[in-house]
Amino acid sequence: MKDKILGKKPKLADEGNPFSLKFNFKENLIVILLFISASIAIFFSAAIIYTLFSGSYDFFSEVDLIEFLTGTIWVPTEIFRAFGVLPILSGTILIAGGALLISIPLGISAALFLSEFASIRLRSFVKPIIEILAGIPSIVYGFFALMFISPIFRDYFGASYFNAASAIIAVAIMIMPIIISISDDAMKAIPNHLRETSLALGATRWETSTRIIMPAASSGIIASILLGLARALGETMVVVLAAGSIARLTLNPFDETMTMSAYIAKVATGDIPPGLAVSAGFAVGLLLFLITYVVNTIASRVVIQIKTGTTVKSKKKQKQKINVLIRIFTKIKEKITISIVFIRENLSKIRFKILKPRPVSLRKRYMKQKIGITLIGGSIIIAAIFLVLLLGHVLSQGIGGINITFLTSYPSWIPEKAGIFPIIIGSVYLMVLTLAFTAPLGVGAAIYLNEFAKDTRYTRFLRRIIQNLAGVPSIVFGLMGVTIFVTLFQFGPSLLSGSLILTIMALPIVVVATEEALKSVPDSFREAAKGVGSTKWQVVRHHVLPNASPGIMTGIILSISRAIGETAPILFIVSFFAKSAPTGIFDSFMALPAQIFYWTTQPKEEFHVLAASTIIVLLIILLAMNTIAIIIRQRAQAKRDW
Repeated sequence: MKDKILGKKPKLADEGNPFSLKFNFKENLIVILLFISASIAIFFSAAIIYTLFSGSYDFFSEVDLIEFLTGTIWVPTEIFRAFGVLPILSGTILIAGGALLISIPLGISAALFLSEFASIRLRSFVKPIIEILAGIPSIVYGFFALMFISPIFRDYFGASYFNAASAIIAVAIMIMPIIISISDDAMKAIPNHLRETSLALGATRWETSTRIIMPAASSGIIASILLGLARALGETMVVVLAAGSIARLTLNPFDETMTMSAYIAKVATGDIPPGLAVSAGFAVGLLLFLITYVVNTIASRVVIQIKTGTTVKSKKKQKQKINVLIRIFTKIKEKITISIVFIRENLSKIRFKILKPRPVSLRKRYMKQKIGITLIGGSIIIAAIFLVLLLGHVLSQGIGGINITFLTSYPSWIPEKAGIFPIIIGSVYLMVLTLAFTAPLGVGAAIYLNEFAKDTRYTRFLRRIIQNLAGVPSIVFGLMGVTIFVTLFQFGPSLLSGSLILTIMALPIVVVATEEALKSVPDSFREAAKGVGSTKWQVVRHHVLPNASPGIMTGIILSISRAIGETAPILFIVSFFAKSAPTGIFDSFMALPAQIFYWTTQPKEEFHVLAASTIIVLLIILLAMNTIAIIIRQRAQAKRDW
């Protein structure tokens, strides 16, 4: 009777009791699993390094390293072998550098306009345009470059059928969203009191933006440029389709050329004869990996410097405050006062240097502002025009080919009978498998890093590894996949191998998105839960994860949508002649992006129409996934009361 009234005494092994031995063991086991999910990034990185060095060993045992790095002839044949990497390296630099020359002024101008001059309504309209440009797969840009941009250069500038100029334009459009987003965030992060102080001293909004905000956000702008450069250096599908396959030392953008990633893609598609030429693909991949690693490392350090306000050269320098240089230009009537503010150790010591005034008309200053705003606003219009042209061209080419027969038929050598039914099934299976691997690994890694890991050398090393994975060129993941999953683990060219490759690509995106979602949950939630006796895992499970789940789901959906649109990493394992849909994880498969690539490379015009129709189907799938992510995000923001 007493037990019925008071209740039985909790057992030591009660799972609900945080002080029980069984519960503590269970929680420790969960933390260990989270630690493993975070540490698996080290295995992936080691697999990439092993692949590149082991694959390059045979090549460098026969080809001298100096000859490889300084040679000016690239002829990967058995009859006349010449493996001087400079021609394909110069092609890579030509396309990446040309793309930066276009995307830097347009991207920074658009970011400045969005950050400082665009209204909330206009910003809400322009942001989706930028997100759409960022979400379009590279194979679509390659199709657009070959079918729309390249004919213009051929007709009006006498360019080759394949030419670097069309690839430069397409790559520039691709990396513009990267520069815009990061530069916009950097400018938005500048404290408002700097703007208010400058305006109060008589500066115009244009003078404040260009002379105060942009210099203060210069680190973020430089980081965006470096990340855009890394993306351009590793781009594969655009240059494979539009730039051509002739390795030559040239600076003429209207000539045909070849890049490093394009050569690796040729190895993947079997266009390179077996032997030393295939091993050369791994050597080229190693060089490309090292170049992009250096660029991404510099960019990551700049980003860290922005977020923390410290350098990363040493622990001592991380603890020191950086002297912030603020320039305040004062123009009152006929005088300009240039104030240079040095912040040393604290914000209390400020000194001003007055330069010689010069008369400037107030009307001219405001006229300059109008012209400046008009010019940078034009960059937004240019981005919108590119999007309209791309979507309009694809729709005009492929909308007529979409019908029931096309969606339910199997691939065929006869264009009129060709369809994409097994390809859609293969893409769906690939997406589901990638989601099954990516979600637990990415979310688990983020939970460990954000909620359980301490600031140790190992934790910082893990974060650096994940950041580096995000910057690895997609074609290098393909090399790793065919070496590790297909050959070493003997999974073969199967759905399992393809999903694992895409998992490694999507993992850094999920980790970053999940960490941001976890950080958005106020610390007061954690403190309140701990105050009533909850353990750390109970806090995370019952309080942090439910509130962060919309952001986590959004990140997962966006990462999977990006992975499913990738072509280069799965070129090594897809079956271009698959006649049936896969039924198991070890079956061969074909994916929509790879089928678009195959049909685009065919000489018949009818296959190009099929490629455009397949692009429309792919974009509809990606648009649906992105729409779901946006709806989840908006509903979560509407319900959030903190």
